[in-house]
Order: sequence, then C-alpha cells, then structure tokens
Amino acid sequence: MSGQVRDAGGRVAGPVPYRSLPRLYARLAGATVRSQLQYRWSFALYALGVFGANGFEFLALLVLLGQVPSLGGWSAPEVALLWGMSTMSFAVAEAFGGGFEKLHMVVRAGAFDQVLARPLPVFFQVMTSQVEAHRAGRLAQGLVAVAFAVSGGSLPAWGADEVARLLGAVLSGAVIFFATFVIGGAWAFVTVDASEVVNAFTYGGATLACSPLDLLAVPVRRAATWVFPLAFVNYVPALAILHRPDAAGILPLSIDPSGPLATLLVPAVALAYLGVASLAWRAGLRRYQGAGS
Repeated sequence: MSGQVRDAGGRVAGPVPYRSLPRLYARLAGATVRSQLQYRWSFALYALGVFGANGFEFLALLVLLGQVPSLGGWSAPEVALLWGMSTMSFAVAEAFGGGFEKLHMVVRAGAFDQVLARPLPVFFQVMTSQVEAHRAGRLAQGLVAVAFAVSGGSLPAWGADEVARLLGAVLSGAVIFFATFVIGGAWAFVTVDASEVVNAFTYGGATLACSPLDLLAVPVRRAATWVFPLAFVNYVPALAILHRPDAAGILPLSIDPSGPLATLLVPAVALAYLGVASLAWRAGLRRYQGAGS
C-alpha cells in the first residue's frame, strides 16, 4: 500500500478536509512555538540577536542620513518609515515562509518523498515545517523604526486612516515576500541548490525595499514594480501616508497615490503575485522526479 498512511488502528487515513487546515495549522504552529519556548533563554537571546542585527542596519542608515539632508528627496523620518514597513512585512513573511526557504535542503537530502506520502497538502506541510517565532525580533525592530519616524514630528499628522494604510501595507508586503519564498521553494525542484539566487530576491529584495525607489535607475525601478513588486511593499503606501506625489512615476495612468484606486491596487498586486507564486509552485512540484529510493 505504497503512499498510504495508516492510523493507530491500522486503517488507511484519508486526506484531511481543507476546512480543517486552519485549525490544524494553529495546533502545529502552537506546538512548534511551545517547543521553541522550552529553552526560554536561548529563544530570548536568539530573538534579541535578530533585533540587534537589524538594529545595527537601522543605525547605519541613520548615520548615513545624518550626513546628508535627504536621500532621493526623502527625509530621515520618511526613510525610517520605509525601512520599518519593509522590515515588519519581511518579518511576518519569514515567520510563515521559512519552510519554503529551506526546502532545497529537504529535496537534496531525499526526504521530500516522505512529504508526498502524508495525507496532507504538500504546500501546507512545507508551510508548517518551519514556524520561526524568534523572527519577532525583526518585527519589533520594524516597529521601533516606525515609532522613530512618527515621533519626530516632521511627518504629517497621523489618524485612523494612516494607521489603517500602514497595517494594510504591512500585510500586503508580507504576502509579496511570502510569495517570493514560495517561488524560491518551487525553484528547489528545478535545480540542485540555488539558495543564493533565491536569497538575492528575498533578503536582497527586503534590503532594496528599505530605501526610496527614486534612487534606482528607471529600468531597475520598473522591474522592482511590475516584475518583483517591491514598490507595493512600502513605497506606494508610503506616498499615501506621507501625502507625497508619485515623483518616480511608479503608478500607471497618473493614478493619485492617496486615492481609493491606489489603495485597492496594493492588495490587488499582492494577491496577483501570490497567484503567480502558486502557479510556479505547481509547475515546480510537477517536475519533481523523486529521490529514487
């Protein structure tokens, strides 16, 4: 009975209903987090290390901005807002997408056949294989950067609308980065090991999104908008939050960054990119040939 899983009574277990997956994910993720918290000092030091590493990056950015009046026409608080939004989005995506980032090691070790034999969707198993709660350190650093940007007093006054735009941008940016992790996981079925290429788009993309797109050359700017949609992680939402014009010409048809169409465009692009990632995942999974054992 190859490929079938039996329960404790010897009966063949059928596939898990899709409606049960959210509850099952919560249980598996909770068990993973509890296991990580068993060694509390280790977990705390790891999270603190993540916070500190990102903190040094943020301090380096502030030192740079202390030497120049602006960066591509953006002040230090405005760049800090971009940095914080990108960092928070990436932290959320990294917490849920770690399994796709490390999938190439599972495939290379010949252990992916075990995933195919279980009565659960493959995508679900990979997503639940790595739930990295210590990424809360990166999320906290992003919150610190946003707090720094807002507390300076040089930004326009914030209200409920700006807070809602910020939360929506962080969630949409997390979807974009998560989709990038999924595409990287699909690439693991095609090549033996292309982790560095994938990291260039995941971690490299997160770094690139921390600075204004006005600094990039026009071809790179367009690629970072419509090929790898980094502009919708923080740049486009920040234009609306800060009431800035679209000086870089990111939005088509001269769309007003503060208008409702631009507000709807951000999650729409994120979901479309996630759809592309889903197609890439299915195409890569079909190419998997097995470990030969």
